[in-house]
Amino acid sequence: MKILFLNHNLIWRGTFFRCLGFARELVRQGDEVYLWTTAREIDAGGSRFSIDGVKVWQTPRWRPVSGHDGGYALVDNLARLIRASWNSWDVIHAFDHRPNVLLPWLWMRARRRIAPRDRRTLFVSDWCDWWAGGGITTARRRFAFIDRWEQKIEEGSKRISDGVTVISSALHERALRAGVEPNRLLTLPSGVAIERFPAMDRDECRKQLGLPLLAPILGFVGFSLWDMGLLAEAFSHIKKEIPEAVLLVVGGGVEEKEKEIFRQRFQTGQDVFLPGAVPFEEIPCYLGACDVQLLPLENNLANQARIPNKLFDYYASGRPVAASDVGDAAAYIREHQTGLAGGTDALSLAESAINLLRNPIFAGECGDRARIMAEKKFAFSALTSVLSSFYNGLMNAMI
Repeated sequence: MKILFLNHNLIWRGTFFRCLGFARELVRQGDEVYLWTTAREIDAGGSRFSIDGVKVWQTPRWRPVSGHDGGYALVDNLARLIRASWNSWDVIHAFDHRPNVLLPWLWMRARRRIAPRDRRTLFVSDWCDWWAGGGITTARRRFAFIDRWEQKIEEGSKRISDGVTVISSALHERALRAGVEPNRLLTLPSGVAIERFPAMDRDECRKQLGLPLLAPILGFVGFSLWDMGLLAEAFSHIKKEIPEAVLLVVGGGVEEKEKEIFRQRFQTGQDVFLPGAVPFEEIPCYLGACDVQLLPLENNLANQARIPNKLFDYYASGRPVAASDVGDAAAYIREHQTGLAGGTDALSLAESAINLLRNPIFAGECGDRARIMAEKKFAFSALTSVLSSFYNGLMNAMI
């Protein structure tokens, strides 16, 4: 099959990893996959290149990145609409509903009615974040009617899709309420490219990165630096009980300012290490240097509906996870016995981390189970076989 993935994010950020993980595996099974994404830096003409056989188009950017991660730039949107006018695919999978994804998707869907070559094209939507109606973007909207308008677009785009993939049980229920029939709906978590995530020795990782060899290290990785206040408060509680504990926070980019709270409250280079955004191929080493991985989640609708990509990277690191008791992420941790998830406040998160640090045998067992789950259940290779079957079932229903 010839498949197009439409991604709104800056390349190497957020849902781009979800797209790329599935795209790589589809290519391995013989499909031809194109991935349209957004440049992080000025790229006047756009760029086309291949990542493990996935044909990536990084759309043109004429101005520097502002405070968001893609979707609204005029040049990006126009370029996608123009290119959408002369290409055809068997499957077009739109990852969320921002303009640079939704507009070309709608244009190509409208063409299906008039162009014979497009009449059997399958149009699929992916839902991995709760945006409007109390989610990510609601608080950003100056006027309530804008949020209501976006909510109609967010839900309506799923309702008119041939099929919908959702990342969580919360979005599964929302899709059903929005009118998506169960036979057009697939719950599909993100995963991990396990072959790119080798199990690593903790001490060797620390030597390579120049981190303390003997201190207990807690890790956090994030391109979207949400919930940093919760993380900082939890670490304050941990330091009271385990003064020698160290926090490693990897990530940044357009949200770099969110890390200022750590510089204000802790001694950087001693209590907290802030290496910033690093190439993804270095992430296994950073996580391998840790004793416990942290997953702070404020108890809000956006977090209840999402499963952060980092959870399955944490699993692949073979380390236990201390998480807030919010959404499917916490449910997975309890179901798979890969760590502790109790309570939604900072103290509860801290207590989970402290219990893991003080019980190394139990923590090691949790980490071992996490690695097994990453290899067996959440490897993109396993998840992509489910996605392929979903595509084929939808196509057969169109005949």
